[in-house]
Amino acid sequence: MRWFDVPPRSTLGPTGLLVSFGLLFLPTAVLGGLAYRHAAPPIAAGAGVQLLFALVFLRAHPVWRPPVSGSVVLLYIIALAWAWVPTRGHSDWVIHAAQGVLLLGAVGLVALHDLARTGAEPLRRANKWSRRLAAKTHWPLQLADARLLPEVDALRDAVHEEPGPALALLSDPRPEVRVAALGALEYRPDWRPGEAELVLKVAKEAPEPAVRQAAAYALAGVRTPALVEELAAFLRDPAPEVRHAAAEAVLWDGDRRWLLARHAVHEALADPKLAGDGPLFVGSAGVPAAAVADLMAWAGEHPPLSARAVLTLVEQYHRGLADGRRPELASELAELMLAPDTPPGLRVELAGLLRDHQRLGPDILDRMTNMDQPAPMRLFAAEVMLRADPTDADGIDVLRGLARQPNRELAVQIGGILQNVLGLELGLPPGGPLPTPASKAGADVARKVLAWANGQRPDRPTPGPHPGLPGSRPPMPGLRETMFSIPPGPSGDRPRDGTGVF
Repeated sequence: MRWFDVPPRSTLGPTGLLVSFGLLFLPTAVLGGLAYRHAAPPIAAGAGVQLLFALVFLRAHPVWRPPVSGSVVLLYIIALAWAWVPTRGHSDWVIHAAQGVLLLGAVGLVALHDLARTGAEPLRRANKWSRRLAAKTHWPLQLADARLLPEVDALRDAVHEEPGPALALLSDPRPEVRVAALGALEYRPDWRPGEAELVLKVAKEAPEPAVRQAAAYALAGVRTPALVEELAAFLRDPAPEVRHAAAEAVLWDGDRRWLLARHAVHEALADPKLAGDGPLFVGSAGVPAAAVADLMAWAGEHPPLSARAVLTLVEQYHRGLADGRRPELASELAELMLAPDTPPGLRVELAGLLRDHQRLGPDILDRMTNMDQPAPMRLFAAEVMLRADPTDADGIDVLRGLARQPNRELAVQIGGILQNVLGLELGLPPGGPLPTPASKAGADVARKVLAWANGQRPDRPTPGPHPGLPGSRPPMPGLRETMFSIPPGPSGDRPRDGTGVF
């Protein structure tokens, strides 16, 4: 790591910052004082050069730790030479004192640099912060917040090379201390044999969800196949916060580890007890391409696997559209929506997503009304067209054709459009949910819709017997069977916020 790549250390307190600034500007101050006392332009030039170097290192704190400490030692040596060459032969005690200060500063920084490089100084700091955490008596009200304490940040910085002091805290009987220790190990990339296994053992034995959540974040960097599978098993944990943490951890470096975790992800998405969880990987980084291919395949399986796979894909596509980094994504999703081999549930969800982001143009809507498209897609397109223009002849023709199909569920949803969009009174509750297709109210709505499709007034009984309207398969939980199961927003609505790259 280069010194100019070092981010500012948020764990450095006011005292540490003052000491760091003092060490950084000390050569400038010493040479400036000598130049003022002896009116020596060469020494003043040296002070100016030192000031420029100090400004370069201004954001790299603390200056007594690698990698910046080696460069600061060199500044002290340059300042010492600048204070000695122009003042040779002078007997002023201030000159000797200034040279001594610069020499001692260089020696002290070299000592601190070597201590840090050998690991002795980070180990000392790690032991200090671990003792503070072990002796702490006041903790946050929420157990999970223990991993966000400033002491945990300091311990994380100290155990970068040697995690022993943090691992020792895992034997503490207090869950707050264990959560803090696991927080110091978050996203650790390198584990020695037995260390990650210890964290996994603590997680499995912990009854507190916050401990298991912190352990999932700590294990995010494991690469051993057995450990990755164990980490992915937390996707089926009873606590939702643990499942969310495991999803984030699984996707970290997901390009390399997806093949190791895909079976556990499949089992989590197919678990009936977790069917209400909705999309997976919410708020996580972009899903790897291999995961997208698997989710596409799973979207054609049986619920709840198909439903959650579709919702996961749509969530990622939503974040990609909201992010705006790929302008071509909208057209790609439109082609995917219209492709005949795309699973029907995913096609309907993609249509709703494109509508929410105002990416459905007239040409796409026209293609969505073709006879080779499934009925839910044509119904959705007709609704969008009629909401934009209630007199649109194409939208009404599509609606009439669909209304003649012997599908009571489809007819009930068409009735919602006729009343809510076209203003035709069918006896539906205003703004309320549509009746179920098997109910008496649903049968009455279906009769009126069929009468409208045949050019009759829907408030009068249809003459003669009419064929029965069998109900269709119920929609997958969490998905739109058509877009009329949710109230569509006006054209000026903004889609929900989202970040990330897909």
